Order: sequence, then structure tokens, then C-alpha cells
Amino acid sequence: MYDSLAAALWRTRSYIKPELRHFIAYGMLVGAGMLLELATFLFGFDLLTNKVFLGEALTETQAGMLGLPVAEYVTVEQLSESSRYLLRNIFLVIMVTTLAIGFFLGAVLPYYLTWILQRVNQHLRVSMMDQAVHLSLRYHNDSQVGDAIYRVYQDSAMVTNVIQNGLILPLTMLGNYAIAFAALFFFAPYLGLLFLIAGGVSVAIAYVFTPVIRRRSELARRANSVLTSHIQESVGSVRLFKSCGAEDGAISKFDGRSQYALDRAYDIRKSVATLNLCVALVTGVVVLVADYVMAHWVWEGSATYGYGVVALVGFAIWNLGAFQAARDRSVSITNASVELANLWSLLQDMKVGLGRAFFLLDLEPEIVDRPNALPMPGITKGIRFDHVRFAYDQEQPILRDVSFEAVPGTVTAIVGSTGAGKSTLLNLLLRLYEIDSGTLTIDDVDQRDIRVQALRHAIAVVLQENVLFPTSIKDNIKYAAPNATDDEIRAAARVACADTFIEALSEGYDTTLGERGSKLSTGQRQRLSIARAILKGAPILILDEPTASLDVATEHRVLQQLAAWGTDKIIFFVTHRIATIRHADQILFLEDGVIAERGSHEQLMADTIGKYHHFVMTELEVAS
Repeated sequence: MYDSLAAALWRTRSYIKPELRHFIAYGMLVGAGMLLELATFLFGFDLLTNKVFLGEALTETQAGMLGLPVAEYVTVEQLSESSRYLLRNIFLVIMVTTLAIGFFLGAVLPYYLTWILQRVNQHLRVSMMDQAVHLSLRYHNDSQVGDAIYRVYQDSAMVTNVIQNGLILPLTMLGNYAIAFAALFFFAPYLGLLFLIAGGVSVAIAYVFTPVIRRRSELARRANSVLTSHIQESVGSVRLFKSCGAEDGAISKFDGRSQYALDRAYDIRKSVATLNLCVALVTGVVVLVADYVMAHWVWEGSATYGYGVVALVGFAIWNLGAFQAARDRSVSITNASVELANLWSLLQDMKVGLGRAFFLLDLEPEIVDRPNALPMPGITKGIRFDHVRFAYDQEQPILRDVSFEAVPGTVTAIVGSTGAGKSTLLNLLLRLYEIDSGTLTIDDVDQRDIRVQALRHAIAVVLQENVLFPTSIKDNIKYAAPNATDDEIRAAARVACADTFIEALSEGYDTTLGERGSKLSTGQRQRLSIARAILKGAPILILDEPTASLDVATEHRVLQQLAAWGTDKIIFFVTHRIATIRHADQILFLEDGVIAERGSHEQLMADTIGKYHHFVMTELEVAS
């Protein structure tokens, strides 16, 4: 977490830099608009109030600026009616022109700023997503999916809010504040001192409220992160809720978490409202005191302090126009003070959100390429595990001493009881985790010396959970081979025995699947996953329970066609199905993190007191 707002803003510099020229252009346009507004309204207050309404003579400077004769507008005691009408018309032209420019800037600049900020947000969001997908499974195993979603989607938006509300708006407000303060100072230094004291008191109040707002903001964002995870889990478990009749309980649980998140958000609003109220009270009292003092100066006709400056717009003495102009500036300072207090409160919340976003970016991926990493070697010798050890928790190793070899043209089946480490073993081959000790080599090259993307490109995987996307069947099959032809897609579907049911659909390969392939049966989804892995054509194929949802006849056909297709591949099965295990060239029986037995099905079954023999007989007994 960043200790200060300045540190959080500094952290955004790499995302601001590509759009720096746009920020500079925006700032110049805003500055020009502010100066135009100040000059117009100071000049307009005097022109309308003192000249048009009261008929006072112009100064020589004013007459020169407007191109009016001195004899008719300066060296007279009272302006004539026709002169006042002309000045009225000039006033209207000036105001209409200023309002037209202001309207144009007011309409265009917000869209321009939004465009700039969304580009910055896009840079950050892409970086966060890139970081999330490259972090190891060890991080994702310890984190909730909803938390990552909330960080990428919601917390990332804080970069634009912090830039806008932590940099652009404060500079704009402070610019207006400084201009208004300078104007009051030139009218009377006492007014400037009065508002300076009010500003100091407001800063002290904000200082007291800041830690409270930050603490409550952190609680609110954590509550919303948990709520997002709960929503994600609940939507994904709708079928379970319905099958168990647990809809009411799920809604009740959601209601409790939603209410907790709402209460934490309400706590922030209370703190912000209290801060704004205190600042408004302080500045409101100052405005009343300033009005009282300025009214006396007008009655007495006192001279303004900065005569040489304010006299340019006719405010040499305190008159009605001077009172209205000065009061307008004092109200501007009051409004700016309350807005700055509110903005400061919002920035504390944004700083917390930005810190959460950068927390994800600052995590170091566990799996990274070594310097001078090598491309994937051509697999001719095979894959070797040599005394490999791995643990999620170092006190409870999953794999303790695993050694074996798999060569091209063979099928290796990995079997064992639940939790024996079968899927973990193949996750290490994919380098989804780093092994703790031992070596894993591919054609005598250490796996960690191979580029990660090259390694994973050479491995096709069929997961136990069939991950499909709500696109067409064709797009799902060619997900890992986007340039595959239609003939290649159909050939892969035939090997996976998926062509028959696909062609029976009304739209065939162009059929759009539902969310996670919900329009298909589990067996059909499994065959599409196998077809996708086959189409990739990788030299290594991993199948995690590949035929668990297939009937016996379909399973037999799939295994036969896989054997014919993979004569030059290294194939791994993780399965409990005896019919699948029989097709393996070697079987590795895992128990307590070690390979307890290895060999072919016939060799292992010959040992009637062996662990594999007991495993098979138990499976057959349960099946019968």
C-alpha cells in the first residue's frame, strides 16, 4: 500500500507518459478558459454596475481598450444616456462572446479528458490482466477469483480517478482559488488574510479526518471484493442450489454480505459528509464577516488597496461594483474550499483502490524465463523426472521422490488414490509450478532452461474440467490453433469421435455453445476438449481423466484412434478407468508422493499382493 497520495500518483507515471502531450494540451485550454473568465467578469461587473447602471465615467485605460473617445466617456461627470446604451451593447457582446467560448470549452474539454483518461486506464488494465495470467497457480490457489476480477475491473479504474481528481481537478481548483485569493488581496489584504486563516483551519480539519476515511475505505473495498467473489461463486453454483433446494439460503447469505458492504460504504459517506460540513461552516462564517467589513468600506467610499491593478477595471474605490466583484470572489473561495475538502475525501478512497491495483502489478511472477532461455528442443529422447520433490506447503510435500522416463511413441498412465499427486505431477511438466528439488529434463535439457511459452506450446492438455467458451464449436476446437483449416478441424473431431454428434446439429461446426458449453452433454464437451488438444498437434499430450464421461464403446473408439494418431507423441493419462489404463505402455502407481510401482498392466497384475493389483481389483469390485 502506498503511504501517500503523491506516491500513488508517481506510480502512475508510466501509464500517463504515452498521453502526456494530450494532458499538456488539456491544461493549456483549461488555463486559457480560467483567465478569460476572470478578466471578463471583473471587467463586466464594473461595466454593467458602475457605468451602465450608475453612469460613472470610464478610465482612460478602459476607453482605450474599447476604442471610445475620451471626451465623451472619460472627461465627463456623468455618462449620457446614449453612451450608457452603447456600453450596454458592448457589455452584451462581450458576455455573449465569452459565454460562447466557455460553452464550447465546457462541452469539448470533458469529452477530451475522458478520452485521455480511458486510454490511460486501458494501459493499466491490460498490464494488470497480463500480470494476472502470468502469475503462478500458487498465487491463484491462495486467492479468490472475485478478488482478481474486482482488482482488474474496479480498482484499476482508480488510476483515471486519481489522475483526474488527484491531479487535474485539484490544480484547476487551486488555480481558481489562487486567482480569487489574489483578487481579494488586491481589493484589501485583510480579506486575503481572513480567507488564508480559514484555509488553514480547513486543512487542519481535513488532517484529522484523513486516517478515518482511509481506514473505512479499506474496509469497504475488502467487503466489496468479498461480495464480488461471492457473486461469482453463486452464479457458477446455480445448478447446485436448485438441485439441493438451497436458493433461499443462498439469497440470505448474499443479502448479509451485500448489507455488510453497503454499511461499510455508508461509513465512508458519513465521514466525508461531516468533513464537508465542518469546512463549509468555517468558510461560511468567514464570508459573513467579509460581507460585513466590505459593506462598511462601500458606505465610507474607502480606496481599494491595489489601486494600480484593480483601477484597470474601475475599482479605485469601494463602490457597488467593487463589492459585488469582491463578494463573487469570496463565494468562489468558499465553494472551492468545500469542493477541495470533498475531493480530498474521495482521493483517500481512490488511493486505497489504486494501492490494491498496484499490489497485483507489483507481485513478482514465480514462473519466469531464465536469462538466455532456450527454445523447445525437438523431442527424440523423451522426458525424464529425476528425484523430483514438490510441496504447496513445505511441511506437507505432495511429491517426495519421483523418478521416471517417458519416450516418444509411448503412453504413460498415472494412477493412484485421490490426493496422491497425479495432477500435480503433470502441472510440473507444464511448469505451472516450480519444482522444489530434483530435475525435470526434456531431451536432456533442464525444463527451467526452456522458454516458458515454447514449453507450453509443445504440450496439449485435456483438463478434467472441460473448459469451453460461448462461441461456435469450430472456434472452440481451434482455440489453440487459430489458423487451422476446416479440414484439419474435422480430422481432429474424427479422432476424438466428436464428428458424429457435431454434424447432427442443425448448424454443425458453426453451432454456438452456451456458457461453458452448457448446451452439450458432459461426454460431448469432453470429446470437444480432446479434439482441441489433437488439433494443436503438440509433441506432448496430457489427458486428465479424458474418458470419465464416455460410454464404454465410445471410450474404446477414442483410445484406439488416439493410439493410431500419437505414434510419435508422448502421451500421459491421469485416470481411474481400468479400460483406459490397459492401453498404457507403462503405468506409474503413485502413493504418498512416490512412485510405489511401475510397469505394464500385465506386469503389475502379476504381483497379486502389489498395490496396483489391489487398486484394480477394488475398482472392478466397485464397478460390478
